[in-house]
Amino acid sequence: MKTIHKSALKELALALTISLPLLNFILMMEKVMKISRLMSSVGASAGEFFRVIIYMQPELMLLTLPMSFLLSVLYVYGRMNADTELVVLRASGMSFRQAVLPAFIVGLACMLAGFFVSFHLGPEGRKDVRLAVTDTLRARAPYAIEPGVFNTLVKNTVIYVTGRGAGGRLSGVFIYDRRSPRRTLVINARQGFIRLADEKGGSSLLFDLKDGLVHTVKGSRLTEIFFRDYRLVLPLALEKPGVRLQEMAPRALLALAAGQRGEPRTETILELYRRFTFPLFNLAMMFMAPALSLYAGKKARLGGLAMGTMVFSVYYVLLTNFEKLSEAGRLPAFWGGWSAYLIILAVSVFVFRKVGRR
Repeated sequence: MKTIHKSALKELALALTISLPLLNFILMMEKVMKISRLMSSVGASAGEFFRVIIYMQPELMLLTLPMSFLLSVLYVYGRMNADTELVVLRASGMSFRQAVLPAFIVGLACMLAGFFVSFHLGPEGRKDVRLAVTDTLRARAPYAIEPGVFNTLVKNTVIYVTGRGAGGRLSGVFIYDRRSPRRTLVINARQGFIRLADEKGGSSLLFDLKDGLVHTVKGSRLTEIFFRDYRLVLPLALEKPGVRLQEMAPRALLALAAGQRGEPRTETILELYRRFTFPLFNLAMMFMAPALSLYAGKKARLGGLAMGTMVFSVYYVLLTNFEKLSEAGRLPAFWGGWSAYLIILAVSVFVFRKVGRR
């Protein structure tokens, strides 16, 4: 390998090392905000929150690997073009394909890493995120009930207590329950206990209330019942058990699709195709990125970022529309899953060959 190739490889590796975690951080911000609000509501620790963030990384890498590769090539070869290094190489007899050989090596490595993530790390990571969040919420749900705070952990329910003691002891309990569209419950109790109950249908908050009053509203009717002991079960809105499509390996998806028909089968097949097209997107970028780098010019950083954003925006729009057509039954699942990638690949090869002839 020539010295110029080794130098370009080092620059590409450095740019990829910097851009990959940066893009991961940017893309996960929205999810982190949602999960942080959810987990902070039950007092999750920093360690539990950090563990969820770690589990999220493989899923993000499916998108950020080709993006990081594209931006790295645009930056490195855009700089070389701006400094006339590519011009010198071409003048010395080196073809464009030979000059961009390091980009192909790094792109091939990104593609292989993408397949490993898509087939193994990604599905496991998604499953680990779901289980980690669910387990944290389940274990800490009773501790989310804090004195003087209106709690809405359970959907369509408001819980308020004036005091809390050891062993789940509560005092001054107020519960507003509108889970049923036919009736509304308003419960006041002098004291009570809270604990977590695990049942076949999932986890629930179990309230054993004492010395209180239940107001039941059905339409225009109001019923009041005084009680000495009252038990209220509030199911937690946690994810139901079961494996999602995104958590299944390609072989499991293929086996599942074999026994399905109609729209469910289309959804499974499209998910299976994503496991191949996302890693293969690196192949398309191996052709497009070096060609686009010649247009990045002296503004390689800003120009590369703009071009990279445009390429992935176009791909996302195409992919979304083709998949929607397949889900609506207007396009075979194969074309719905592969059309966007094949279009980008064809354009990439065309642009690369055009630039190579210059």
